[in-house]
Amino acid sequence: MIVLLWALGCATDPVPLPPAAAVWVESRKVDAGAPARLHAPANTALPTVEGLTFTLVSTGDDGSAVWDVTGSKGSYVLDVPGPGDKPVPVYVDIGVDGPTGGTMADLAAPPPETPPIWPYLLAAALGLATIVLAGIAAWKRWKPIPPPAPPERPEVIALREWNALRSRSDLVPADLALELSAVYRRYLDATCVWPATSRTTREILDNLSTQLTATELDCARRLLSAMDLVKFADREAQVSLFEQLDLDFRRLVTPAVAARSVVGHV
Repeated sequence: MIVLLWALGCATDPVPLPPAAAVWVESRKVDAGAPARLHAPANTALPTVEGLTFTLVSTGDDGSAVWDVTGSKGSYVLDVPGPGDKPVPVYVDIGVDGPTGGTMADLAAPPPETPPIWPYLLAAALGLATIVLAGIAAWKRWKPIPPPAPPERPEVIALREWNALRSRSDLVPADLALELSAVYRRYLDATCVWPATSRTTREILDNLSTQLTATELDCARRLLSAMDLVKFADREAQVSLFEQLDLDFRRLVTPAVAARSVVGHV
């Protein structure tokens, strides 16, 4: 009875399975036409890889199996299910020099690293700046120098000064008349080639008597004595007096009168 129970107990105990086999390849690199020896669990569903053929060679008591892997020249990566059906990458090089990096080394020749573009941009910018600076330097050196502008004519300057004085609202009539006389004296300085600004009214009129007509000489006398004329005139007479002084000034400050004055004092 004891023997029978022992036999039944042995019959019902589970038979222990061999340990799961690892996935590996004996030689990663083989010559063209030679097989690569792949080790994996016996029940592994091998991947389908174009250009490769798997031939079962043997199975072991530990649940492993061996396949010959043959195919065309090239580098291949095989995702072989391992223990627990977890994919294990296996690399096989047939007739070629395979990758030399790590487990995920380049199976094909990697593209060359693209050099950074900023050195080329910097060089182009520096070259362009050099060309521009050289062009500017050349242009400054060789550009024609325009002739200086001709000086303004004395009558143009005098009329501009007189118009500016008449537009001012801060001058009393006596000050305006005094400034008018000063403008006319500076005009005579520029046209008669003698210092009218440092001469008395009588001296100026004596010098002008040979160049001006009697009417023009009266105009000059009113301009040189304008402050006294305005100072002793009443308010209503001052308005008409300035109108007359303006006419006198514009009659005398002309190129024709200036030409006669210069000729008379050469």
